[in-house]
Amino acid sequence: MWNQVNIRSVSTTEFVNRRTVCRFSGEEITLDLSLGLFSSAGVDAGSLLLLKTIAKKIDLGKLSSILDAGCGVGTLGLSLAKRCPDAEVFMVDRDELAVNFTRHNADLNRLKNVAVASRLMLEGPHSDSYDLVLSNFPAKAGEPVLQDYLHRSLSLLKPGGTAAIVIVYTLAKLCRELITKEGGEIVHTDASKQHTVFHYRSATNLTEENTGNESLLQPYIRHSDEFKIKRTRYNLDTVWNISDFDTLSWRLKLMGELINREPRYGVMVFWSPGQGHLPLAVCRQRGARPDKVLLTGRDRLELLISAHNLNAMGTGLPLEIRPLADPGMEGGLGEKGSADLLITDLNPVTRTDWSSSLKDEAARVLKKDGVWGIVGRSADVAVLTKISKGWTTLEDKRTRGWRAVVYRKN
Repeated sequence: MWNQVNIRSVSTTEFVNRRTVCRFSGEEITLDLSLGLFSSAGVDAGSLLLLKTIAKKIDLGKLSSILDAGCGVGTLGLSLAKRCPDAEVFMVDRDELAVNFTRHNADLNRLKNVAVASRLMLEGPHSDSYDLVLSNFPAKAGEPVLQDYLHRSLSLLKPGGTAAIVIVYTLAKLCRELITKEGGEIVHTDASKQHTVFHYRSATNLTEENTGNESLLQPYIRHSDEFKIKRTRYNLDTVWNISDFDTLSWRLKLMGELINREPRYGVMVFWSPGQGHLPLAVCRQRGARPDKVLLTGRDRLELLISAHNLNAMGTGLPLEIRPLADPGMEGGLGEKGSADLLITDLNPVTRTDWSSSLKDEAARVLKKDGVWGIVGRSADVAVLTKISKGWTTLEDKRTRGWRAVVYRKN
């Protein structure tokens, strides 16, 4: 298996795009939003519709435990935490930036009855069952993930508890069918032109299943195949809602071909590893001598599937996963002078000063003569290459709007 280290963000201030207010059942909360997260312009219509139905149909005074799965910046869970101060509200999201924003917004509203964690939708363990489980379910998650979510949400309810989901209207028919299939009873429905809300309860006696990370990933897996970068072949399970699930993008081909020009060794750090293509290609290359791999990034699903694929190699390679909101966060990419190889797949939040902190962190974590591979949109990579003091360029190539650069630390 693998070890996990959680790093809390020291601040989310630099990622704030705007501030808005959300009103719910006579209370209001202030929310800071980000261009790096869903609904950066204001509270989305789906969340507002779901909150409206909860205010109408749920006895809020009887709620003592609430779960918000896929919390984003915290709109749903924090609204309920403000309205139900005696209830404990647990909020989870697979995106570490979202987790940090929810913590930030909880502090902004001085809410003390909130706990937040980096997890997949209903990843355990859960210390107790809930009176209310709610989610603004992502449209691109995939049918198996939706079915798994509906099953697990029912099993986490207390007797008489309710689950509430808002989903895009194109998936409403499927969602209705799956709720019934998984042993649920729909007790309320509401809809707009874009969204549908279902409140549902357990029609049978379901209990929470105690599942590990491997079985948790099963509903997410959509494809298994052999892939190739240069002369290195590797097998990969790939998941819904992450790119490069059946073929390699030009971006990954570009980076893979440059970084695999020679075997790599030592401690290897991968920021935003995706499905695990680059970690697998580097570690499986003939002559490679990895001592340890650190997988880090915003998306917990990326970290878990990449770890799953590396473990499937069967080498017993020491492996650590580290959810992190930003690669430039000091200490996030490892101990000072600890890494021989760093690969960063760029997808920076726009209108933030992301480049200087990333360069500082790369220089801090890499050993002398350590190698830094960077891949991303040409415009983003160009920002990093403006200042090259302390680095020697080994490779630099562009194709179809993407650019990959390989540096050696002097």
